[in-house]
Amino acid sequence: MPFFKSRKSTNRRTDGTGFLTYSDAYQLIKENIDEAIEFYELEPAIVTEVLLDPNDFPKKDTPSGNGKMPDYSYLGTIRARFVESQDVGDVIDDYIKPLSPHMIAYPLIGEVVNIAKHGNQMYYYQPLNMRNHVNMNVANNVSTDPKVTAQTTEFNRNLLSEYGDVVINGRFGNGIKFGSDPFYQYPDIKITNRQSVPPQKIQDEHYPHLQNINADGSSIFITSGPARETDVLIPAVQTLTTPDILDGDMITINSDRLVFNTKETDIHMFSSRNLNLAAKDEINLELGLESIGGRITLGDAESTNPMVLGNQLQDLFEKLFTSLQSFTNSVSNATGVAEVGDAAKVMLDEVQNMKSNILPSILSDTVYITENQLEEISSIDEVEGDVETPVQVAGVRG
Repeated sequence: MPFFKSRKSTNRRTDGTGFLTYSDAYQLIKENIDEAIEFYELEPAIVTEVLLDPNDFPKKDTPSGNGKMPDYSYLGTIRARFVESQDVGDVIDDYIKPLSPHMIAYPLIGEVVNIAKHGNQMYYYQPLNMRNHVNMNVANNVSTDPKVTAQTTEFNRNLLSEYGDVVINGRFGNGIKFGSDPFYQYPDIKITNRQSVPPQKIQDEHYPHLQNINADGSSIFITSGPARETDVLIPAVQTLTTPDILDGDMITINSDRLVFNTKETDIHMFSSRNLNLAAKDEINLELGLESIGGRITLGDAESTNPMVLGNQLQDLFEKLFTSLQSFTNSVSNATGVAEVGDAAKVMLDEVQNMKSNILPSILSDTVYITENQLEEISSIDEVEGDVETPVQVAGVRG
């Protein structure tokens, strides 16, 4: 609420008679009237309650009228005590709404906010930056919020910034910085969640946080221009395709785990050059447990050429080689044509069994691969080579 505050006491000057002359009175009023009282359009208030839990909301009738339910229109409102015009223990009667419905910084109990009134509704601004801390700015000698403590948030700091940066600092070690390279030429956007704790933070309570894509919990860096030391990602695994320099227009994501999921349709990944995947342990491509008749295709999404199953192929070769070895031994030890015929009959039965029982299961019904491009080119060349070209022989007449 607007309020007046006295700045200094009025000095009274008199002559020897004890009475003010006209000129003395005029001069005295001129010197003191503008400085005697300050007018404040906004009044600071100490937050005593923040309504974010539906259990704390005022109640209203249910649609059926048979009971009560939380009134969610009070979400984000606060209760507070004016610093200047109220005494300790007093509370403003009204529920105070955040000034903006779009960008809201909910205060903690004990923090100070400026309050203004429009019409019959009071509104509060963002918490005052009394201590230049991002985690909390509680006033002196007031009760604090038991849910958020200085001990659990003390290493969450302001993001280290440069000229012209636009910064959003969260209380809990998260933040976004809209900045540029050190030469103020190339833009970047850096999103950080769970700040790292270097030794300097332990030694200095105001030491700012330098965003580091390798040290912070999770990071999304949208960068451009030359590479910077703290922006260069250290890959979890080195490969022959790992680039030496990561620069230019780029988005880099780093965390302990990345999860991509679509609820309805597809995930598309495209590259104008190469698509490189690397892992320390395994790279898995699989169909979901609920999949029926699903396919994994390599090289051509419409391929009908199934891949060969390694175990089944090995089993077929082992049986075939064993049969050949047995036939060869029988033939080499045969003393007559009849024995050779018997050995041949045994081998024929074994081959027929392989053809009927093993060969049909040798192909995958899930993974398909494109036809060999070199074979396709050779086939085209063979077709073109079959076309006869008339040969003319000079000097011969029919």
